[in-house]
Amino acid sequence: MMRLPSRLRIAVTFAAVFAVVIGTGNNAVAADEMIGFGKEMFKLNLGYYRPNFSTTAAVGVTGGTPPGNINPEQDLGLENNLGGARFDGYWRFADRHRAYFGYYKLDRSGSKVLGKDIGPINIPGYGMETIQANSNIQSESKWEVFILGYGYSFYKSETLEIAGKIGLNVVQLGTKISGTLYTSPSFPYPGPGLTGTTAGSELTAPLPAIGITGDWALDDRWRMRGNLGVFQFKFDTIYANVVDASVAAEYRVYRNIWGGLGYSLLNASVKQDKPDSNASLDWRTGGWQLYGSILF
Repeated sequence: MMRLPSRLRIAVTFAAVFAVVIGTGNNAVAADEMIGFGKEMFKLNLGYYRPNFSTTAAVGVTGGTPPGNINPEQDLGLENNLGGARFDGYWRFADRHRAYFGYYKLDRSGSKVLGKDIGPINIPGYGMETIQANSNIQSESKWEVFILGYGYSFYKSETLEIAGKIGLNVVQLGTKISGTLYTSPSFPYPGPGLTGTTAGSELTAPLPAIGITGDWALDDRWRMRGNLGVFQFKFDTIYANVVDASVAAEYRVYRNIWGGLGYSLLNASVKQDKPDSNASLDWRTGGWQLYGSILF
């Protein structure tokens, strides 16, 4: 069942208002009451975003036996899908120039008895340890995304606008594990465990993407939007790959108020190979977004 946290009340209310307006069938809107295609200064979107999560992490020691991949959704019991409010939009500060912005936050939690060893992971007071199977753990995951970008429209007509775009998704993520943790120095196995001990890590990842975005007015009421950005880089021992994509259909329900349904995807892969160790992190979030928009 879809959960609606209290912070989504505004988004749900907003969507309900749109549904009522659509239901009235009010189609008699004068053309001079509308902002023309590509003439708006600001566009603000507020809605409900429910993505699926898929995450894999691995840490290994060169010449040693790696603990294998860790999947937080399967191994730690974290929810693999979750909904939350999402806010985004842009400021058209010149006819062909737009500054993009956005924000959403999705925090997850779960509990599980480990079916495999995980680590090494930093445990305050104990250092880097491997948490053994049969540990009874509670886990929390932080996922917060800030969206920034700039676009220049190299083609613009009365019904179509295509822009080159430089985007940046700043992702703040973190994982915290607590409970009765059995670690490798615990003897006899599984040992008494480190009851109440907390382990975890945090990471801020700026994920750039360079690509193209397009807006297409089918008629006075229907529009299509699309965005595709990719980025690859290698620096020293670090390699990263980023894909940022979205598509949406929008319907004008009243004057300069629109309703939209779209799908957004953010996929990133980061790997680091050092002489004495290697690590990798792959994550993917993708899901549907129902939103309302206002143009002015």
